[in-house]
Amino acid sequence: MSTVPETPLSHTERARLVLEHIRAIKELIGGFTFVGTPDRRTLNFAKGLRDEFFENTAIALEASDDLAKTDRVTPEECRDAIAYSLAFRPVAEEFGIMQQSTLYTIAVRRADVGDRALQVYHWGKRLTRKSAAGREILIPYFDAMKRSLNKRRRPAPAETEPEAGTGEPPKKGSANA
Repeated sequence: MSTVPETPLSHTERARLVLEHIRAIKELIGGFTFVGTPDRRTLNFAKGLRDEFFENTAIALEASDDLAKTDRVTPEECRDAIAYSLAFRPVAEEFGIMQQSTLYTIAVRRADVGDRALQVYHWGKRLTRKSAAGREILIPYFDAMKRSLNKRRRPAPAETEPEAGTGEPPKKGSANA
């Protein structure tokens, strides 16, 4: 047994370790491709081909020397596509579940702490009404809490194109506005 006390990892350190594991898993997936690399139109049609089609293509290639000479695809590649799909589809489904569960875990954690923080805020407001001594100390903090409660994320304003040749944003009522 070690006498050195273990120091707990920070959230950032633990997240970094999880990301390293995810990236290592990505390396284990042969031919891993980021979204958007292949032509989407071709991908959307061809990805929906049934396993039967791949197997029937493999059989036809094996039955016909003329067809096999096209060198477009081999029976082994057809069968490997089936095996690859069967092997890695559960991995993709697990990643999807992990993504949803990770986001839900974050939401639950924030909601739990947020609910208790709101209770402190409401309790503190009552305290400042009752105690003159506490009021002077706490009012600035509760004012800051109130301002942050009232802030909502607003989308950034859309940037306007400058009017042609002027370098100035378009004026209201102009043809470009």
